[in-house]
Parts: sequence; structure tokens; C-alpha cells
Amino acid sequence: MTETFNPHESEAGTPVKPRSVLEIDGLTIDFPAIGGKPVVNNASLNVREREIVALVGESGSGKTLTSLATLGLLPGGARIVSGSIRVDGIDVVGASTRTLRQLRGGQAGMIFQEPMSSLNPVLTVGFQIAEAVKLHAPEHRGNIGGRVVDLLDAVGIARAAEVAEQYPHQLSGGMRQRVMIAIALAGTPRLLIADEPTTALDATVQAQVLELMVSITRKLHTSILIVTHDLGVVAQLADRVVVMEHGFVREEAPTLNLFDAPSHSYTRRLLAAVPRIDKNAPPRIAANDGKELLRIESLRKTYVAERRLFNRGSTVDALRDVSFSVQAGRTLGVVGESGSGKSTLGHIIARLTDSDGGSVFFEGRDVTNATGASLARLRKDIQIIFQDPFGSLDPRMRIDETVTEPLISQKLIAPKEVRDKAAELLETVGLPAGFCDRLPHELSGGQRQRIGIARALGTRPKLIVCDEPVSALDVSIQAQILDLLKRLQREFGLTYIYIAHGLESVHAMSVDVAVMQQGRIVEYGPRDRIFDEPSHPYTRQLLSAMMVPDPRQSRFREDVVEPWKSRQGGLS
Repeated sequence: MTETFNPHESEAGTPVKPRSVLEIDGLTIDFPAIGGKPVVNNASLNVREREIVALVGESGSGKTLTSLATLGLLPGGARIVSGSIRVDGIDVVGASTRTLRQLRGGQAGMIFQEPMSSLNPVLTVGFQIAEAVKLHAPEHRGNIGGRVVDLLDAVGIARAAEVAEQYPHQLSGGMRQRVMIAIALAGTPRLLIADEPTTALDATVQAQVLELMVSITRKLHTSILIVTHDLGVVAQLADRVVVMEHGFVREEAPTLNLFDAPSHSYTRRLLAAVPRIDKNAPPRIAANDGKELLRIESLRKTYVAERRLFNRGSTVDALRDVSFSVQAGRTLGVVGESGSGKSTLGHIIARLTDSDGGSVFFEGRDVTNATGASLARLRKDIQIIFQDPFGSLDPRMRIDETVTEPLISQKLIAPKEVRDKAAELLETVGLPAGFCDRLPHELSGGQRQRIGIARALGTRPKLIVCDEPVSALDVSIQAQILDLLKRLQREFGLTYIYIAHGLESVHAMSVDVAVMQQGRIVEYGPRDRIFDEPSHPYTRQLLSAMMVPDPRQSRFREDVVEPWKSRQGGLS
């Protein structure tokens, strides 16, 4: 435990400025094997005691490489060309392996984006925390088990002793991230580096994890460098912001100043792209004749877990008596946390999964058990856009083959027409015809998602299921894709089922909203009524967990003052 720091005065009684726990000065990183062009270029930043600093930027900005360099964790092939890094007074650049081992988990801890891939799946979480205790907290070696339980309890895990005996796959995403934080805290570090720690988490779990991180700075006097592209998280959490683009630090400012008056054009573009829920915005009412396109009646789906030697198998009710209807030309937003059943619902509508009961009516026809020609016609009229724009594309197929594959399988075009049709579809989604010859790995995330949209448009569908279409994209790319979807809806009269756990994009896209929890629709109605006057406690819980991109509305910040003046209490 670090000793308490008095932020207000020195030994002589005069005001002092807190010292830096992390100092990066003129850092330049390149990859010699691919030309040696700097991917981080003369970057400088610092993190002071008890301060939360956000390192912000889009994919490829260099923010993750900068954070990895801080602990000497650069990937193979990367090298530090120039600059210095000091963590709690330790010079990282050129440090010995032994020094780095002591630093990692000692003076500084790391929280990675995806806890499932960061934890060892064949070891209990208690064993993995105990390893960190043995390495970095020798004072607790006489009672390692007790220390493990204390750490799990400190990060808010109930029944800590029981959870310590479990494996990562037995825990939820939020619990796994808390375990990662417990490991990072084992050596009571002075600095935590958190690389996109809440990107994969639901809104309510994200709020809980962020609240935990703030409480850590208050109770343990630990500083945090959080790497993120989520400006809502930045506004709620950070004391100061460092903005990176193309390897350069473009701007650095206190959070309130940056949001009020950004000085760099790139920062202004980022802030302008953030989806915001404006209660004064006009309602999204699509022009339509009131014709019902889709009707769902009492839909049910149950998944049965695989039976194993010591496990009889269990069942999960993914959908429980789900009913609603959608009019042509409108967008129904379906929102809920992981496991609520929203993706299962979308897959059943697109006939990628069969239901266990209930009915699906499309244009007045019962298509629940459609087969043969009827199913082929349905798949022409209903298409889907998937969440992962890379995983949903065949890496071996050229783009022209990818976007025209549904047309070929439906026999809607001849093979000789592939090139021209692909170019036409690419132009529709704002991509040049020259992309026809490329492969998916040669495109950015936003370009790949445009390819997924072009493929869905090919058959001229009447209904498109959008399954988390922007959750994996940077904020500015999200805005572009949402604008594209709205334009295409106007041009082609499309109807959308828009599935997401991000309420901001649901508000931007939807005319009507269905809120799902544990396989049921708990609230359904016009967008503005759901957002302005929610009637169900779960809806109110989701709305209250939103990360509003306004520092003045921070749920975590006690006062908009210097952090060393605002964080003197214990756990809130």
C-alpha cells in the first residue's frame, strides 16, 4: 500500500503539484520489417498520482502500442526507436528482464480488453490470483488463500471463497473482468493500465466496472491510464484526456476543457461523431401505409447444454412467448444485455435458427416452417447484417464474389454479371468499384461492414436484420454506418430490425423499441416514450447505466476540479 499523499502542501506548508507516476517523453515506435514508418511518433504524456487519464483514438492511432510499451510488452517486430518511459521512477526503455518482471504487477498492473483470452482456462481464478500474490506481495505469502479472497471481495465479487475455486468459463464477462482487476491489484501497484476494459461488456456491467476503477483511485491512491475509443466513458471517468491520431498526440487537456472547447480538428470530428440522445430531437417516423410486414406470435426457443459425464445438461430459455409486429418501412430497435435473447430472435426471423414454438408471419404468410421454394423466396426478402464484419466474410473470397454470392445462389444473376453487379452494389454503399479485386483482410473495419451491407442489399430485400452492426467499430465509423443505413432505408423503402445493446445507436435508428430481458419483451412502444417515460424497472436500469458523453453529467466525478483535490475519501 502506498503512503497517503497530501496534495495541498509540502513540508514547508507551500502548495505542491503531485508527481507523475508515468512519464512518456518523445516515444517513437516502428516495425522495421514493414518499412520502418513510425506507428507512434514522438508521443509524450504523463499520469499524475491519483489521476485517471484517458488515451483516446481510433483503431490504428497508436494508443494500444503506447500502452503496451509502458510495460515493455510490445509485440514481436516492434521496436522503440527513441524516447523515454518512466514508471514510478523506473526507466522502462532498455530495462533488464528482471526489472520488467518486477515492474509488471509490482509498480504497474495491466487490465486487458478481453478477460476470457487473458485468463488461463485450465486454472481456477483463485490459483491465477495467487500467482500474482506470490510474485508481487511477499508480505502475504503466509496467507495467500486469505489474500485471494480479500482481493476478490475488494473488487465486488460475492461469495469470494466459492468463486476462487471456479474456472474462467464459469463466470460472466463482468466477473471475469473483476478477476483481471483483482490480479492487477495483487501487488498494490501505483499505476493501472486498462486497455479498452469495458468494450465487450453490457451497459450495466460497464458502469459497475468503471465505478470499481474510480473507487480504486480513491481507496488505494492508484493512478489509471485508460485506453479507449468510447468518449462516453472518457467524459464520465477521466480527469484528463490525451488524443492520438496516426501515431501523433494531437491534443491533451482536462476533460471538461476538451469537451467544451477542443483545439484540434481531429478531436472536434471525434466529438461530433458521438451518438447522443437529444430529447429535443424530432421523432423518427418513417412514411408508410400502415401495412404490416412482419408479425411474431408467442415465439419460443430453448437451448440444451451438452450432457457430460458429471453433468446431466441444463436448459436455457432464450425466448419466452415473444410477440410483436413491424410495419413496412419502419425500424424496430431491439435492445437488451447479453443473454437477453435479442440475437436469437434475429436469427429466427432470418431463418438461420429454427424456433421451438410460436409463429412468424411475413407479409401475412406463415413462414415459421417454410421449406424449399418458399424458404428460398423468404431468404431473398429477409437478409441479415452481422456484428463482426471480419468474421462474417470468407477470407478467401474476393469482394465481388462475396457481395454477389446471395444473388448467384438465388439464381438472380448469371456468373458473367458478377463484376458489374458487384461494382453497382459497392457504389451504393459508398465504395469504389476497384474494391472488387480485394480480399477482406485488405479492408478496414468500416469498409468490411459496408461490404456486409452491400451483400445484404443484393437481393433487394424487404427486411434486414441488423445484429449489432456497429458495436465493433470506432465512433466516427459508427456514425458513417448509421448514416448509410438511414440513407438506404429512404432510398429503398427498407424495414429494419435493429439489434443492439448500445442505447445511443438504438435511439438514432429506431421508430419503435422493444426491450428484452431474459428471453422476454418487458417493454415495447414508440422510441420517445421508451426513452423519456420508461415504465419497466429494467428499462430504467439500462437508461441509467448509459455513459453520457458530457463531463458535467458524470456519475463518478465528485467535483469538476483537479483529481488530487477530489479523491480523498474511501470507497463510495
